[in-house]
Amino acid sequence: MFQRYLLPLFFCLVTTGSLCAKKGESVSFAIVIPSYNNEQWCIGNLESCVKQDYSDFTIYYIDDCSTDQTGPLVKAYIKTNHLEKKCIVIHNNERRGALANLDSTIRMIDPKKVVVTVDGDDKLSNPYVLKKLASIYKDGSIWMTYGNFISEPKKYPSPCRPIPESIAQNNAFRSFPWVCSQLRTFYAGLFHKIKSEDLKVEGQYFPVSGDVAFSFPLLEMASKGHFRFIPDILYIYNVSNPINDFRERRELQIRYNKLIRSRRPYLPLETLLAVS
Repeated sequence: MFQRYLLPLFFCLVTTGSLCAKKGESVSFAIVIPSYNNEQWCIGNLESCVKQDYSDFTIYYIDDCSTDQTGPLVKAYIKTNHLEKKCIVIHNNERRGALANLDSTIRMIDPKKVVVTVDGDDKLSNPYVLKKLASIYKDGSIWMTYGNFISEPKKYPSPCRPIPESIAQNNAFRSFPWVCSQLRTFYAGLFHKIKSEDLKVEGQYFPVSGDVAFSFPLLEMASKGHFRFIPDILYIYNVSNPINDFRERRELQIRYNKLIRSRRPYLPLETLLAVS
């Protein structure tokens, strides 16, 4: 299905026990970047990640069979900057879509790592994003975070805001307005508990609204005090890309959003444990 180069991906041995960082323990991040035809933005995107003032992270860059120069530009940037040990690049031989790429890649990541999702045309807002996230995850009780962003070059208002406690207590996220936008982060082990079929419609991964499809299960499983809204601006959303879903496939987004909301919610988890 796809070819890997620069570094091989290995399935991790999973042990039983808590996945969460203990207080004082280093938090390890996996930045996952699905990307298609982003030659204008791929270098700025990568630079915002590799220049983080935090050392414990790996980048997984998925070039989704781009037809422009995205692949060669990324490969050259990594080679020129000697980032072969920091960046894993996956080059698809056929286009799969963002959600399919996220699902297959995240399931190969150590469940104890915290996943940070960044679209291939967007950026982290500053060099201290991972340091900020690490300070939150070191608490030991947080399994996922979401929000907040700014858009460029045109400024759109961010919908991100805290989810009321009553919504979390009643596991009623699917009936609440959408507020769970970028920057999204979560333990890979939490994502592993999502059934792949719940990320699909008619046997195929959702071509749009993929973030909605996986965010609801994450929120629901983490609903007993294990998720947090971060009001700080940690993400820059590029709204100039002509193939953005909100511009090209808005009606499809609305239809699939309704479908995802109609599905049965996941049950809250008491603890986040590794599985064999």
